[in-house]
Amino acid sequence: MSFASVDSSTTRCAPLVRDQSWIEQELEYLWDNHFADVPLVNRVAVRFVGTWRSRLGLITLSEDEHTTYICLNTLLRLPEVPYYVPSITLAHELVHYAHGFGSPLPRKYRYPHRGRIVERELSRRGLRAEYDLYDDWVYTHWYNFYPRFIGRLHPAWDPLRNGGQGVRSPLAASDPLRNGGRGG
Repeated sequence: MSFASVDSSTTRCAPLVRDQSWIEQELEYLWDNHFADVPLVNRVAVRFVGTWRSRLGLITLSEDEHTTYICLNTLLRLPEVPYYVPSITLAHELVHYAHGFGSPLPRKYRYPHRGRIVERELSRRGLRAEYDLYDDWVYTHWYNFYPRFIGRLHPAWDPLRNGGQGVRSPLAASDPLRNGGRGG
């Protein structure tokens, strides 16, 4: 399996369905090919969860530190989302794991996003071209994409059925994308 790349000779075909099997294979691929130096010190569970407007992914550590949970926005399963968006979102969360956020590993930094540390780490790990594609798509398309497709998964949350008021987000006040940040 090769990772999506700008070079068409090495571009990976997007699967027809991004399901649980796909996300597990993607995690394995990224870990083996871009994060092999990061020790796996606990169980890592990955899945598609939620349809957040302001978050593409998250990582959290169980209270007993035996399991790290990585969750990707369910909308990233849709074929209209370019392949590199969920892949880089997953890689972004693996950077947090490597830096000791959402994992039992020692913390390397005080803050998980300060100084564009995630972007720099993805570049260092050979994912710069994919990150640039991801960054462009997210900041050009995500906020137009979200209201068009949220109704597919949760018709009651469709902003067009709510007088155009939009979808409620418990993260709105701390929305890193809306506030000009680059994290998630």
